[in-house]
Amino acid sequence: MADCLFCDIIAGMSPARRVHEDQHTLAFLDAHPIARGHTLVIPKRHIPLLTDIPPADWAEVAVPFFKSVYGVARKLRSGLGCSHVTVLLRGMRVAHLHMHLVPSYPGEQHMLDLTLRLQDFCQPRLRPELTAGQLDDVARRISQAPLK
Repeated sequence: MADCLFCDIIAGMSPARRVHEDQHTLAFLDAHPIARGHTLVIPKRHIPLLTDIPPADWAEVAVPFFKSVYGVARKLRSGLGCSHVTVLLRGMRVAHLHMHLVPSYPGEQHMLDLTLRLQDFCQPRLRPELTAGQLDDVARRISQAPLK
């Protein structure tokens, strides 16, 4: 796969501090962490985004991916003593499916914790003021959309 940093890490062509590896997935410390233990979990198969997994391949790609996310998150809690792990799927900087696992520790704050707390505080003011009819329309459009 051309120009995929994560594919290079899987192939051993780029360095990474690996914390978990199995037949289908790889987990490694983020090179630019926002918290101690910030880890990325990726499928070894190149999939750009979660929505790019063909439905027929869920058992081969998504199930092992989410099992690894769960297992590594539990290892972060037991190995580092964090209070919880934020699981974040964004995928904007590297076009290879990846999940961020960001530990939070009692008495410590990092930018993600602060941002999420701010969002919780501001949510009532930021919520779009949609009418009941507009909400019904959004719900209908999503529920009736075909899986592509």
